[in-house]
Amino acid sequence: MVIVAGGDVNLGRELGQLIIKEPTLADPFRSVRPILDSADLTFVNLECQLSDQDGQTQSPENRLVFTGPPGGAALLARSGIDLVSLANNHMWDYGKKALLETFHHLERAGVAYVGASREPNGMYEPTILHRNGWSIAVFAVTQIWNQGTFKTHQGRFHVAWARYDILHKKLAKARAENDVVLFSYHGGGEYLPMPLEYTKEFLRPVMRSGVDAVLGHHPHVPQGIGWYDGHPIFYSLGNLVFRMHSDYPETGTSFLARLTFERGRGLTRVEACPYTMRLENPMLFDGQAKPARERSIRGHLRRLSTYTGGTHVGEPGEHSCMELRPATKEELAAQLRPKPAGTN
Repeated sequence: MVIVAGGDVNLGRELGQLIIKEPTLADPFRSVRPILDSADLTFVNLECQLSDQDGQTQSPENRLVFTGPPGGAALLARSGIDLVSLANNHMWDYGKKALLETFHHLERAGVAYVGASREPNGMYEPTILHRNGWSIAVFAVTQIWNQGTFKTHQGRFHVAWARYDILHKKLAKARAENDVVLFSYHGGGEYLPMPLEYTKEFLRPVMRSGVDAVLGHHPHVPQGIGWYDGHPIFYSLGNLVFRMHSDYPETGTSFLARLTFERGRGLTRVEACPYTMRLENPMLFDGQAKPARERSIRGHLRRLSTYTGGTHVGEPGEHSCMELRPATKEELAAQLRPKPAGTN
């Protein structure tokens, strides 16, 4: 059983206008479809509401306030996205009404969601999906909020905050009753290449609860991969469908995480499948620049992961996918040694 997870997806702003005007032409996932199609289950972080704002997909006063149009739900379904996280800091950009619209449009399109709910406090329950005889439980939380103090905001009744005191029994129950348990985390520092300490502190007990993988979002750049008992912590999967920030070139390259599970063996293979951004479109590596891009992302992930415990990044295979595993002590020591300029 194969799961593919991606980073931040923003269907607002300029892409939202294209979805409104030419809904069947908007296809930002086109290039990465070979990776998505290799999965039994696909997951991304939906970094926007999906609501009708009379043609508006971004606030005229604030570029950091945006929404995807209702047609964004159908785009996700056409692109093969099975499940989205709604636990993030943009899930109240246009208020509660727009959040309720988001639920409706996703449900109508047949796209499952996690980390937010109509019913107060239902957002902490996992979404459970079944694929090929496997039961997969997914949780999602945010530790970032754009509308002031979360604990006094109305959104606290509908969007899941990072509260282990609420989650720990639910995680234990999900571990006992399902084949796979995944945890989506939205937090950390934007554009920072490594996780913040509060992120690592929150995720330690989460991993001890028996989670198979953490899928991190919000920094908009890829961060190093951590490990707990052989299970990966993707602190940040970076941008997936989100226009590159001109001041931060690292937002222009990231990767999809691909996890392979086998009966009786659990998680047997972890891979990073990289791409580069062209506007809002993730593009698989190709052409003459492909080998250089592969070397660059491979070395980048190795270097970043020295801060999170060390990761061995294998040679690129089909579609440039690279196998990941915890680095041995010897490999980590080698990664920490100074290297000549121009080498990975």
